[in-house]
Formats: sequence, C-alpha cells, structure tokens
Amino acid sequence: MNDTTARGVLMGALGSLAVAVLWTILAALNPATNYHLSPLVAVLAAPMAARVATSGRLRWLIAIATVGVGVIVTVAAALIIHAAGWARGPSFSSNVPPLAELIAVIVVGALAGVAVAVAPLREKGKSHESAESEETSSRSSSTDH
Repeated sequence: MNDTTARGVLMGALGSLAVAVLWTILAALNPATNYHLSPLVAVLAAPMAARVATSGRLRWLIAIATVGVGVIVTVAAALIIHAAGWARGPSFSSNVPPLAELIAVIVVGALAGVAVAVAPLREKGKSHESAESEETSSRSSSTDH
C-alpha cells in the first residue's frame, strides 16, 4: 500500500468516525429520536473523504477497504447507541427492531459507498468540449439535408 492509498483509507476512516461521533452525541442527547439516515451518511463519509484525499476515483480493492472501514466504524456506533438505549424513537416499521433498521441502512450505505468510490470523475473542460463538438456535428448534419 503506497502513501496515497494509506492516506485515502485513513481520511475515510476519520470522515466516518467524525460523522459517527456526531450521530452518537445526537442520539445520547435525544434518545427518543431515531436519526434514520445518520448511519448512511457515516458509511458514505469514508469513500467521500478518501476520494477528496486522493483526488480521484479509488481502485476496487481500495474502495472496498475504505467502505469496510466506514462500515466497521458505523456498526460500532450503532451497537453503542443500541446498547445504551439511545434508539428509542419510532422506526420505519413497527415489525422491525431499531437495530435491524440501523443495520439495513448501513448495508445500503455500503453499497452506495462502493459506487461513490469507484465512479469516474466528470471533468469540466472535457464535458464543455464534448458539448461543443456535439453542437457542431448536429449543425453540420442539419445543413447536409
């Protein structure tokens, strides 16, 4: 693992940790409120922070490692919140316990996180040039007819 990769994974872990700590504090202060999307944001913070740190898309193995770190941090926060009884608010369904709901949202976050990590960057200059070339080609084809 090179320095850039290690820095990306570390920044991902720190991003996820920051969101998880904030979520845990909010849950402790308001145990009757469930923050349904907080686990999703906590997991997504890892690949987003890693992409910012590395200035680009992540290779598959690094993306999976980064999202894995985000999942581990978020699951730890979810277990702390659940064990402390800070997830007493209403859930999406009365048949689903709060911990199962948290785990389901974490799984969705992990899948979305991998997509965020490996998605190609859109370059501003390139998209502008391609739009100009499409416009030019459509003008030339309309004059041919």
